[in-house]
Amino acid sequence: MKVVNILLGGPKQQYPSELLNQPQAIKGDWVAADHGTIYLLKNGIVPKFSVGDFDSSSDSELNSVEKEVAQIIKVPAEKDFTDSQLALKTVMKNFQYDEIHVYGATGGRIDHLLVNLFLGLEEDFNAIIEQVKIIDIDNYIEFFNPGQHLVTKKSQMKYIGFVNFGPVKQLNLLDSKYQLEDFTSEKSISWASNEFVNETINFSFEAGFIAAIQSKD
Repeated sequence: MKVVNILLGGPKQQYPSELLNQPQAIKGDWVAADHGTIYLLKNGIVPKFSVGDFDSSSDSELNSVEKEVAQIIKVPAEKDFTDSQLALKTVMKNFQYDEIHVYGATGGRIDHLLVNLFLGLEEDFNAIIEQVKIIDIDNYIEFFNPGQHLVTKKSQMKYIGFVNFGPVKQLNLLDSKYQLEDFTSEKSISWASNEFVNETINFSFEAGFIAAIQSKD
């Protein structure tokens, strides 16, 4: 499976253990946004692309990026898109991939978190959103368009929540601990603190956009 990794500028406290302790063991090419580039370079990883306005980087850090990274996409601080949107567009344009793993997308500013969670609602990203996985120390987030789906339990994750962003039609949670049958609503709902009974959960819906969030305390 071909994986491309994105490292955004979220706080290191939210990094999963493998990114904190053994980042070089994570398979796949990297695209880094702004200060995420500095973290990778300090840990011996040269991203294929570095993107952003670099407003959180010092002059010496920016010089290091310009010296070591071959492809730099620098944009003005006043722009119509976020670093996460720019990084995702860069991956879509320049890589072949089965999955896109996004780190540094949670923690810190809530407005940035919401942008990252709402990516699948944007026309530019909806077609590839099921390949995007947001990963942090406590959560593994997947996104789904209408259809029949299977979620596989991740190691150490105890809970799973299903969140419909906006209207949802005919939502079925078929074999989770708490089940749901043919649910339709015009409002967003977070079906939190559900659990796996087996190693997988089947679910389906006819219309809408849903995130499945595996998490641990």
